[in-house]
Amino acid sequence: MFASRFAFAALISAAAFSSAAAQNSGTPTERIPTEFELRSSGSISFTQSRPLAGLQQNIGFGYGVDGAYQFRLDKAGAISIRGDLGFLGYGRESFHVPLSSTIGGRIQVKVSTTNNVVPMSIGPQLTWPKGKVRPYVNGGVGAQYFFTESSVDDEDNSNSTIASTTNYSDWTSTWVAGGGVYFPVHEYKTPVQIDLGVQYVGGGRARYLRPGSIQDLPNAQIAITPLESETHLLLVRIGVRIGL
Repeated sequence: MFASRFAFAALISAAAFSSAAAQNSGTPTERIPTEFELRSSGSISFTQSRPLAGLQQNIGFGYGVDGAYQFRLDKAGAISIRGDLGFLGYGRESFHVPLSSTIGGRIQVKVSTTNNVVPMSIGPQLTWPKGKVRPYVNGGVGAQYFFTESSVDDEDNSNSTIASTTNYSDWTSTWVAGGGVYFPVHEYKTPVQIDLGVQYVGGGRARYLRPGSIQDLPNAQIAITPLESETHLLLVRIGVRIGL
């Protein structure tokens, strides 16, 4: 109770101080962005992963999201440092089973298994700094994390997860090279652009699962059969970028 009253009093005092300061100055105050904020931009994209070479023989296309952060090294934005982090699912299987053999089949749950990959990278980006349409190229190094997770969901409308476990995981180092183009859609105080891009991911060898790689055995046991190959991917992105 004391803490809430103190917070309320502090809020009132801060509001009164701000009002008095604005009246004394005669003009409304406006926060000035820092240099770090002015040089920063971010994007969020819908991403499709297309496996290549040996990986293409084992898994199909994946779909998910990717987030990117850029820091401009020059004011025009020709040279920047870019970091990417994505999450994509390339396989899913589910089935319904009784919650417990002792309870019987009246209470059903859904068991779902998803196969996922998390690509991440960091490196330089070169962007054409002038004009409405601004092409770019980028490159860098990073890693890919493959993991398969199973979860138990209830059967009511909420589909909430009761329990989950990671069945298998592995990772490998990567190098990336890509390019794309920015199209402006809003050029006022906060620029907004459409980001269309592709990125080649040269992944090393890793072990991973696909639908069917986990077999259920009697006595609550499972058999896991992993696949192994180089993990080259082509990432195709379409998203929205905020910032210069």
